[in-house]
Amino acid sequence: MQAPLETEEYRLLLKLQKGDQSAFNTLMATYKRVLAKRILYILKSTQDTEEVLQELFVRLWLNRKKIDPNLPIKAYLFHIGENLVIDAIRKANREKNFLKAYKTEQSTEAYSHIEETLYRKENRELLDKLIAQVPEQSRKVFTLCKIEGRSYDEVSQLLSISTATVNSHITKTNRLLRNYLKENEGLIIGLSISYIFLAS
Repeated sequence: MQAPLETEEYRLLLKLQKGDQSAFNTLMATYKRVLAKRILYILKSTQDTEEVLQELFVRLWLNRKKIDPNLPIKAYLFHIGENLVIDAIRKANREKNFLKAYKTEQSTEAYSHIEETLYRKENRELLDKLIAQVPEQSRKVFTLCKIEGRSYDEVSQLLSISTATVNSHITKTNRLLRNYLKENEGLIIGLSISYIFLAS
């Protein structure tokens, strides 16, 4: 009589642990679409979704020997996916596009997903709060470069400082932003993304 745990997935996971490429391909084909749907729902970018999926399945392969075949692989994959999506959002918000988005009012059409609305609002509040805390010269440089979109050379001439000094002010301010967002962003995006993944 077959043991209760010896399901098709259980056998696939045992093969995966041993480095069976066909078992890996089968699992990827089984779960890639549902994972892609959830990730795309949050990131709204096909390219970013593909990057997250690629990293997700790379991690599955690299950690195959640690997988417990008695546990559902779907929960394991969704957990990795959730963490990777949070990382992707944090990375995007540390980059220039996040700051450009702050200075530009978004279009006439309101976002339909409440997690996005809350997240955008939280970013604005955090950015305003942080900019107010940095030294005056750093605040001027940051505002001119990152919010008004001026080049380092322009800011250098306007404030009569070197481009190296401009870069130093930007680096220090960005470090403050990164550290603060790293500590606070998870409160909002973590809850929102967890809700989306758990809803599947």
